[in-house]
Amino acid sequence: MGKVNQAVILAAGLGSRLRGESKATPKPLVRCGGITLLKRTLLTASREGIERFVIIVGCQGDEVEAAAAGDPDLAHLELIFVHNPDFRLSNGVSVLKARPHIRGEFFLMMSDHIVDRAVYRTLQGEPARDGLVLAVDYKLSTIFDMDDATKVRVGPRNTIAEIGKEIPHFDAVDTGVFRCSEVLFEHLQAVFDERGDTNLSHGVQALSATGNARVADVGDAWWQDVDTPETKVHGESVLLGLLARDDDGPVSRLVNRKLSRPITAALMNTRVQPLHVTLACLALGLTAATLVATASGLWALALGGLIYQLASVLRGVDGELARLRLQDSEGGAWLDTVTDDVVNLAFQVAVGLGVSRLTGDATWLVIALATAGAGLLLCGNLYFALRALGLGSHRLLDWRFRDDDEGAFQRFCARFAFLAGRDVQAALLMLLAFMGVAGLQVGLVLGALVIVGVSGQFISTRVRAAARSQAAEQARAES
Repeated sequence: MGKVNQAVILAAGLGSRLRGESKATPKPLVRCGGITLLKRTLLTASREGIERFVIIVGCQGDEVEAAAAGDPDLAHLELIFVHNPDFRLSNGVSVLKARPHIRGEFFLMMSDHIVDRAVYRTLQGEPARDGLVLAVDYKLSTIFDMDDATKVRVGPRNTIAEIGKEIPHFDAVDTGVFRCSEVLFEHLQAVFDERGDTNLSHGVQALSATGNARVADVGDAWWQDVDTPETKVHGESVLLGLLARDDDGPVSRLVNRKLSRPITAALMNTRVQPLHVTLACLALGLTAATLVATASGLWALALGGLIYQLASVLRGVDGELARLRLQDSEGGAWLDTVTDDVVNLAFQVAVGLGVSRLTGDATWLVIALATAGAGLLLCGNLYFALRALGLGSHRLLDWRFRDDDEGAFQRFCARFAFLAGRDVQAALLMLLAFMGVAGLQVGLVLGALVIVGVSGQFISTRVRAAARSQAAEQARAES
């Protein structure tokens, strides 16, 4: 079975515990990590192939619909709003309201759960098979509010043996994300016809009795039910903690992220956009370059180096804001890449100019110009490679060889690749600027060596890739 591209989102409840006494903001429109809970649910699911959403609204439903329907970030999605006038009844009634709009398997989730997109990816590989599959978390020690969590006792062949908040023995916790077949509607309708009300657990229990309610382990993926102010704070803490990247350099891991994340946390619920931060980084970087290029004393060199490092820290903020708000895009990555390259090349030339002015030796300017020229040529080639691959960041390029006969140069580059990282370069140049002219002279030489090393690694990687491609084509032709 192919991927499921439709989902039902329950967004009808009162949410009184989270909204407090004022109840001014509908629960789905409460912000968590810079965007509303509903928007985060929609954008996260859309990144795993879900494009059509049936959203069940109730309490202040008109406000919820107006906010989502008028959001340009959601314009690429098909949003169907269904009003449930009986939203004070159990959540199974809201599920039934989606029945006329669903054909085939669908995802079912709650608007007040923030989840890792990997949860949807897991369920995309688990067909409902005339029943349902519930994404569960076996990492019990990581659950923030176990008392409020819905527990699951897992039976043979990953079936749901028992589910509920008060069951005494359980193996996992319900994440609030299901993959369902239309059979769920039949069981919920049967209970509603009998009792005049029904909740989702009735449908799960009915399917469990037939052996058609199963679980899928979310593994290392994270999630959080946002029901109270405390769980909202915890959810935002989790989101902020996940902003680091696997390919962060040592300075980013040990220093920059520790400084950038508090700034991101302060900005996340403001109108400041990643673009604003990117432009601020560009302005700061060029200011640093101007200070160093026109320096009349050591204080100007040190201040320029300090501002250059500050721009490096802020470069993390724009990416963090974009990822936190799910605004990251290829266009944004390209803007970051180009502005970073402009600042780095400008600062390289500025260091050469500043050192030449202070020493009276134009050799340093020549070195800087030659290094910047080589860097500009390298950037151009990198841009062509990125465009061909549909990528927007240098860090996304694969610089590795796919065989075991790497030469000494390639092994050397791999061992010291971290020196080419922008985080390391900025921190090192700041420290060298504090040392004055002699330190920046060392920085110019190191900069030239880094450009030579990176250029050599890039060229050799491309030559090796071209040779392998040619050999593969020749082999296919001969066969």
